[in-house]
Amino acid sequence: MIEFLWNTVSFIVALGVLVTIHEYGHFWVARKLGVKVITFSVGFGKPLLQKTGKDGVQYILAAIPLGGYVKMLDERESEQPITKEELPFAFNQKSVWARMAIVLAGPVANFLLAIVLYWVIFIIGTEGLKPVVGTVPTESIAAIAGLKKQDVIVKVDNQTVKNRLDLVESIAKRLGDKDFLQLTVERKGFTQTKNLQLNLKNWHVDDEKPQILHSLGLFHPIENFTHQIGHIAEGKAASMAGIKVNDVIEMIDGVAVNNWQQLVDVIHPLANQSVIMQINRSGKKIELLVLIGSRQMQKRTIGYLGIGPKRINPAPYIVTQKAGFLSASLLAIETTYNKIQLTAKLFYKLIVGDISYKGISGPFSIAKGAGQSASYGLVAFLSFLAMISVNLGFINLLPVPVLDGGHLLFFVIEAIKGKPLSKKMQEFGLQIGMMLVFALMAIAFYNDIVIH
Repeated sequence: MIEFLWNTVSFIVALGVLVTIHEYGHFWVARKLGVKVITFSVGFGKPLLQKTGKDGVQYILAAIPLGGYVKMLDERESEQPITKEELPFAFNQKSVWARMAIVLAGPVANFLLAIVLYWVIFIIGTEGLKPVVGTVPTESIAAIAGLKKQDVIVKVDNQTVKNRLDLVESIAKRLGDKDFLQLTVERKGFTQTKNLQLNLKNWHVDDEKPQILHSLGLFHPIENFTHQIGHIAEGKAASMAGIKVNDVIEMIDGVAVNNWQQLVDVIHPLANQSVIMQINRSGKKIELLVLIGSRQMQKRTIGYLGIGPKRINPAPYIVTQKAGFLSASLLAIETTYNKIQLTAKLFYKLIVGDISYKGISGPFSIAKGAGQSASYGLVAFLSFLAMISVNLGFINLLPVPVLDGGHLLFFVIEAIKGKPLSKKMQEFGLQIGMMLVFALMAIAFYNDIVIH
């Protein structure tokens, strides 16, 4: 319950900031171009707070935090005739270029917010994992390409990577591809970097658990823990059977266990079954009768021991990125540009079917991400905000009626034709846009509830 409340509050704060900035972009440019603004609302539905400012604008905080709007004076939407004095301040009376600028201002505000957030992050300083290769699984794509333990990946397709997050994002751009991925690595004993090609022909990423690097065989050294036990949950199967921290499970009912993944694979099908485990405890071999527990995972019951692996100390693999005022600004612009580019590529691949729709996240997944990032600290939460701000700006630029991009499309057609589309055509476009948006929302909710 506490986690749910934390996630909900974090989600509302995050969305509130993003929506406010987005709508303020429309608001600010509209005012600068001489359009009268009637209402500035953060949220939809019943107003929780409202106040009319000295500028005559009604400011509203509404109950449903899934968006907002700026209502402007417009002959097409006004319930009462607009007076001759007010007519010059109506949105529809402005030039098509002015209207385009007002509509474009919302997404641009989100991109600018991302730049500011990344600037703050680089000023504060951010920590990440060095892009070092751990143990490479035999027959994995990485192993076939020739990657070795302790290789340091410095470039992906000639793009420099500074940390593991850069590595994930650079490889994510290639999702759905079936050709070759080029990695440039630094290897101990080599005086120069080494170029390796990963064949993506048989590359498959699990839709439900999209571990991009793992699917290629790229594990980090801190992920290559042994199957030595580092944590035991109280009251669960392992604790009840007498298993202890630092024990190593070597065999289950005669099946040898050599690493943690094998242990997981053996345990999962054994829910609520009794097994004999052979355990190495400080060099001494012992046998224990263990009743495997169970838990639900994606609508199926799996075996559960209630143990965690002993992990490697991550300190030697941590890299810190911190910058001064000017360099942080340049890094922030570059990072935002790269995030926009990544979002655009992934969206294109989603549309053409190269990647699955199951990767689309809905509000529940976003709320969970907001809560988790907030619990990790300020830098993690700001990074989450910046990423979502980029996504919000990009989505709003899609040429779908009801979104900012759809309005821009109408205005571009108007600029080319010299006159606006007919009211009937615009209404038809809005209906299509509403159906597309609702379909996307339905997919997102389905993924949240059924898959994620």
